[in-house]
Amino acid sequence: MRIFRPNFRFLARRRKWLVPMAIGAITTFIFSLAYLSKPAMFERVSNIFFDVFQQAHPREYNPDIPVRIVDIDDESIRRIGQWPWPRTVVADMHSRLAEAGAAVVAYDILFSEADRTSPENMLEVLRKNPNATFDYNDLLGLKSHDEIFAESFTKTRTVLGMFLIGDETPSAPKIRHGFAFLGESPIESLEQYKGALHPLPVLDQFADGMGYVSFQPDRDGIIRNAPLLGRVGDRIYPSLAVEALRAVQDTDSFVLKGSHAAFEVGRAVDRPPEMVSLRVGDFIIPTTAEGKFNIYYTRPPHPERYVPAWKILSDQPEDQDWQDSINGQIIFVGTGAEGLKDIVTTSFRGGEPGVLVHAQITEQILGGDYLYRPYWAPNVELLGLIFLGIFLTLLLPRLSAIKGVLLIIFIGNVVYWASFFAFTKYHYLIDPIYLILAFITIYILITLTSFYMTETERSRIRGAFSRYLSPEMVRQVSENPALLALGGEEKRISILFLDIRSFSTISETMRPQEITSFLNRFLTPMTDILQDYNATIDKYIGDAIVTFWNAPLDDPEHEKNAAKAVLKMQDKLADMNAAFRNQTEFSWPDNVSIGIGVNTGVCCVGNLGSEQRFSYSMIGDAANLASRIEGLTKQYRVSSLFGAATATALPDFPFVEADRVSVVGRETPETVYMLAGNPDLSSTQPFSTYLDAHKHFLEAYRNQDWEVALSSCDQLAKLAGPYNLHKYYEVMSARIIAYRTHPPAQDWAGIFMADQK
Repeated sequence: MRIFRPNFRFLARRRKWLVPMAIGAITTFIFSLAYLSKPAMFERVSNIFFDVFQQAHPREYNPDIPVRIVDIDDESIRRIGQWPWPRTVVADMHSRLAEAGAAVVAYDILFSEADRTSPENMLEVLRKNPNATFDYNDLLGLKSHDEIFAESFTKTRTVLGMFLIGDETPSAPKIRHGFAFLGESPIESLEQYKGALHPLPVLDQFADGMGYVSFQPDRDGIIRNAPLLGRVGDRIYPSLAVEALRAVQDTDSFVLKGSHAAFEVGRAVDRPPEMVSLRVGDFIIPTTAEGKFNIYYTRPPHPERYVPAWKILSDQPEDQDWQDSINGQIIFVGTGAEGLKDIVTTSFRGGEPGVLVHAQITEQILGGDYLYRPYWAPNVELLGLIFLGIFLTLLLPRLSAIKGVLLIIFIGNVVYWASFFAFTKYHYLIDPIYLILAFITIYILITLTSFYMTETERSRIRGAFSRYLSPEMVRQVSENPALLALGGEEKRISILFLDIRSFSTISETMRPQEITSFLNRFLTPMTDILQDYNATIDKYIGDAIVTFWNAPLDDPEHEKNAAKAVLKMQDKLADMNAAFRNQTEFSWPDNVSIGIGVNTGVCCVGNLGSEQRFSYSMIGDAANLASRIEGLTKQYRVSSLFGAATATALPDFPFVEADRVSVVGRETPETVYMLAGNPDLSSTQPFSTYLDAHKHFLEAYRNQDWEVALSSCDQLAKLAGPYNLHKYYEVMSARIIAYRTHPPAQDWAGIFMADQK
């Protein structure tokens, strides 16, 4: 029978293609994960692309759409006076709008506090005037300004503004409308708030509706979408724009369509229902999954959209040209003056009045001019990313750099203009950014990888050893290339395996870039310590370090250097945990812990591998045992364990015998030891007392005198606390309790059979 053997020479010849292909495939995979997780950085770039689309192809402003803005601008403040104006002034403006035929007046203003100029509020102010000479109680007979303002609501439909906020409030505004659902209720997908700031009850009583004006800009400060619905608990509230539409149509309900009722091929049905659309009277409005509305702005300015508030309040004949523009219109009243803080940034420019957002949403709905994010868009974008990424991965390594960049420019332009065509023709929001950035990154990485591999071939000898040997050893190898021949020698070395505890759990909470940053911050100081104590770095395996002493250069004190390095690394990790605990500049998990296994023995040390690729490493039973000892640190809940050969070679160090263990894959049992500290600790009285008590514990344990052994665990845990070995006794205590129930055989030699690596 012919045994399959991989053709390493063939792989070596093809690696100039295979390695870049692997880089391209990995890059495609990483960008696919990024697409699914939607990093904020990519989302910001996507938003910029869509801003460019809007600026190149804005929504056309149609003055025939019945929406106007009454702007309390800087000139109105100069003419009428400081804001807030007395409610009698606002009532006068409201009445004039009604007389001019306004279909509905919606206020992007919160009237949550009583008018401070109202007679009942001015009474105490006037009484405190030192020149007061008559009875001001007559003021109490006058009607409240808030009542006057509320009574003006009877002249036309009125919608008041409110704020939904993240803090709990004593009361919630009443709901004037009902909600119906097509399919399952998508209420859970709506933006959630805890409370509401709403108008005074006297105003609420006369108003026809109430809509919230809360919306959050994107991280760059631009408002690109706005929620149409929000919820406080189980209560759903409409935005100012859709509430104005409801009021003007005199309908009393909204209809929410959820994704489970959409019956669209490709839409996920195994997830909780999300918003698809909102029906308000005769209008069906497409929404995002969270019930938000994509705003399609017109190119500013459009002065015919605005009526300054001062003109409405003016009695001069030359200022009455506004009245014809109000009849039959939905009127939004807002504050655009600089000092009133209701200034927003749109996709076109900053410094716009916030009421413009509500007006433009209403214009879009009335004109049916929507921006869609089709339900199938994520599938198309992800599949396009994967398929084109694979195509480039297979093709780019075979092309020159010039041909590769021309190919990327061509594909990038196709993707960009296809997305722009979908925007201009169908108003579809198809995101090109992930594909374009992925293609550019794949090209750069594949080109750099190919270049790097070419340069690496020219400096193979020096590059092969500079990662894990001292500069002097690299010089020796460079001067004597014969040292690069395959093979090795048997040599007594000390081997160390180090591993980060629960690294898989840690990495689940981080993005790939954060994991890399964390490992670099961890591995760099640990490597510095190892090299300070003359270690040879064998390899890094993810979060693990494998290193050894006494090869290739002789180190007569390799056992001592290994022990000192372990103590130094444990101290360094404690310092890093303390220093990085409360920082926010980079990711550092809470209480990072490590496990270190050290063993000494004879191994084969030298250049191991194939003729095409090899590295300076070691192999042997002593190395396998060191790896198993490192695994035991998890079971004994200590940060380091040493093999018997290492501990015996260091009689001055304060070693504490932990157990006799038969590790997985090895028949001969091994005695493992814990290291309590530096050599000067061995001569201290507290340690001597602890060590004597520990020896009595082990004697009782191995004689199966469970009661004596168990009773000493608590005291030993206290004595071992200063040396950070106390958790070991928790493990032994649990084991003894188990042995009391299911004792080992009578001829038991005190050997624990480990069942985990």
